[in-house]
Amino acid sequence: MSALISFIEVAERGSFTEAALALNLSQPTVSQQIQRLERIVGVKLLNRGSNKVYLSKAGEAFIEYCQSGLQNVETGVFAALKAAQTSVNKVSLGLTSVNAEHCLSVVLRNFHDFNPNINLQIFEYPLDELIHGLQNQKIDLAWMSSPLPIETLHTEVLYEEPLSLVCSSVHELAQVANFTWDDICQYPIVLPRQDSNYGIRSVVEELFRINKHSIKTVVEFSGAQSLRLILLANFGVAILPGSQVASNLQNNDLVVKAIPGIPLVHEVVIATNPKYSLSPEAKSLLETIRASVQLSNYQLMIKGM
Repeated sequence: MSALISFIEVAERGSFTEAALALNLSQPTVSQQIQRLERIVGVKLLNRGSNKVYLSKAGEAFIEYCQSGLQNVETGVFAALKAAQTSVNKVSLGLTSVNAEHCLSVVLRNFHDFNPNINLQIFEYPLDELIHGLQNQKIDLAWMSSPLPIETLHTEVLYEEPLSLVCSSVHELAQVANFTWDDICQYPIVLPRQDSNYGIRSVVEELFRINKHSIKTVVEFSGAQSLRLILLANFGVAILPGSQVASNLQNNDLVVKAIPGIPLVHEVVIATNPKYSLSPEAKSLLETIRASVQLSNYQLMIKGM
């Protein structure tokens, strides 16, 4: 699927560089995926001109089937998982409320459609409690922000997003085109309540250190709803991925602004405890999450083109 997506992007943009930027991959990675795909198909799919990459005749014939092919692969994955499901059992997924915004409803719908006999338990906890749940086997999989204690957990990156400044649409910074870190530090910073040194809060604090500023006033939130209420009340600003407040951005209640300098990237992972083997039900949920997130990211990218 990754190679097919890369092929479509390069063909539509006519550039390996632009395709790599759109997919958040390096150019060598995209080139390797295309080469692998051409080896599988057995013909050259792309030709390189002086200023542009264009489809070969074989590529023109092949690309017509790629979009439907991606959808068929996803359907096939879920069909295989359904066929392999032989027992009525349960699986538990832990998540933080702020990370539940990104295509979780799609994951849950797909998993239920193809695994109707599996009892899926959802636990919404702060990051520290999710880690504890993985360690004591209360949770099979956890959907959370990195960094994490890598020495005790196994993590798989689901997706990455740049950190942005988020504030109310009536906030003073919403009207400023080019603000500085000095401007940001004039306002309370809204951060998740967190006891450990892991997760998105530590990423935001590191971002302030990189830009040689300290956070003077912190307003803590414990969940997505309290985050929205604090920002909508114009009580401070937050630095986080825009997907965590996507519904409010669509309603123009909140706005996203690019932060000054080079921002850090927020990394969302699926974490498991390597001390315990995943059950067939947990493996099925993990495959559903992988396929759903990849397809959702691709569809969002297409809409943004």
